[in-house]
Amino acid sequence: MLEQYTRYPEIWAPYYTLDKILAGLLDCRELTGNEQALEIAAKMGDWVYARLSRLSAETRAAMWSMYIAGESGGMQGSMVRLYRLTGKEDHLEAAGYFDNEKLFYPMQENCDTLEDMHANQHIPQILGAMEMYRTTGEEAYWQIGKNFWEIVTGGHAYCIGGVGETEMFHRTGTTTSYLTDRAAESCASYNMLRLTGQLFPYVMDGAMMDYYENTLGNHILTSASHAVDGGTTYFLPLEPGGVKEYSTTENTCCRGTGLESRFRYMENIYAQDAEAVYVNLLIDSALSGETALTLRTTEQGEVTVRAEADMTKKLRVRVPAWAAEDFAAERNGVHRESPPLRPGYCEFEPLRRGEEIRQILPMTLRRVEVPTDANYVNLAYGPWILAGLSDDRTFRKAPDPMKVKRGTKPMEFIAGGMRMIPLHRVDREAYHVYFRR
Repeated sequence: MLEQYTRYPEIWAPYYTLDKILAGLLDCRELTGNEQALEIAAKMGDWVYARLSRLSAETRAAMWSMYIAGESGGMQGSMVRLYRLTGKEDHLEAAGYFDNEKLFYPMQENCDTLEDMHANQHIPQILGAMEMYRTTGEEAYWQIGKNFWEIVTGGHAYCIGGVGETEMFHRTGTTTSYLTDRAAESCASYNMLRLTGQLFPYVMDGAMMDYYENTLGNHILTSASHAVDGGTTYFLPLEPGGVKEYSTTENTCCRGTGLESRFRYMENIYAQDAEAVYVNLLIDSALSGETALTLRTTEQGEVTVRAEADMTKKLRVRVPAWAAEDFAAERNGVHRESPPLRPGYCEFEPLRRGEEIRQILPMTLRRVEVPTDANYVNLAYGPWILAGLSDDRTFRKAPDPMKVKRGTKPMEFIAGGMRMIPLHRVDREAYHVYFRR
């Protein structure tokens, strides 16, 4: 029916469903060595090749551009993964059949054509392009992934890192025109984090981890129900006086990825290249293996990295963009003047076992400018976007940070009688995130 261009809702994303099954089988093989899972996946891959190879390129292009009906999820990426396990050329060729030229060509040329495209229908297609690049080395796929990330984060992201409104991309630079109760679909952020993690090893740029940190803490963490019931938000309201709605029963895309998102807290904390080990995310954790580190943080902005074994590589500890102008660094208690900075990182020579690096980041209340609209601002404390608790349905005027008082609880502030806390600590209270200047 899809091949005959039958539209949604008469049919609903058959290849998206197939991708979820195929990806699960591949996980079973890659993580547990289950050969039966690979046998089933390989036959599915053969079926996909047989089905799509008999269609013209024009037919496939028309299918992939169809709203929801033609949504293929991460099918291209799954077929590439299958090829890496089977070595069967048909599987790689089938992966190429999922190229969506309506998206890929303008992204390759660094041209923003995302307006009116379904956000989370297309982000997984970019993940597929990255899988193609890793496997084939074709430069065009790299350009598609890199340019898409820069276009989305540069002009389509809200202050929390989330993208899309009513699931759709709108014109670049217009996010403040879409501050509604249907902003920032959670699974779109889940996939943008996956894309960021796939791009990062090629650039090792702290700016990518600035986006990652913001989206992880101010959207993914914020999307989780406080009731220990597995609930997650579908959209995250950004309208004045918005209230979160957690889904606990519906079988939605954001419910599924909302469950998976809880495992993202341990992804991409650390990385390494030939020269150095990178501390990307300031999350309490331990790194085992040849490079053994422990990472501890405080709400006062102290970050301590301790070597639990002699290091053979340099250590690069990320300095978030919000702290870059006024941070301090110590090695074994000795203050370092003008510590050398790589792109977003403070660099240290290899540590010996028991040595410690300490960074003090300025945790201050500040206004965050909205780059595309001078009429609005956000408020933040360190990495956290603050929410003002109020059921007013009109935008409130932004308080002067110099006149905001500390509350009685950690990271709590009082401004004009309005209580302000990090957005992720808001449960079912009405809140404001965007303020009039």
